[in-house]
Amino acid sequence: MRKYITPGSVRIYGLPGTDENFGLRDNGAGQMWSMTRRVGTINYWTGEVVLDKKYVPKFGFWYELKSMFKLRRGDSADISCEYEVSVLDIEGKQEPAFTGLKYPFVTGR
Repeated sequence: MRKYITPGSVRIYGLPGTDENFGLRDNGAGQMWSMTRRVGTINYWTGEVVLDKKYVPKFGFWYELKSMFKLRRGDSADISCEYEVSVLDIEGKQEPAFTGLKYPFVTGR
């Protein structure tokens, strides 16, 4: 059994340059879209998302330094993601084949 992200179910909210209500969505064919244009790609098997530079949150040197020493107070980006996971059954259960043959009852008399 192998799990993968269901195509058409990915939603990312809170990225810079996106509408808060729409965010980014996948189109079911491996492309991520804002409300008006294509902004990246998604791999449904690995969950890897590649976005255009302008949609990636930028954090400066001081933010990173504070993060390393755990000195920041709730000033992080509020980014959320929604998706559904499906299961692919690659084992495949074989049904017993029915040949339609009948064997007569044999007794040893």
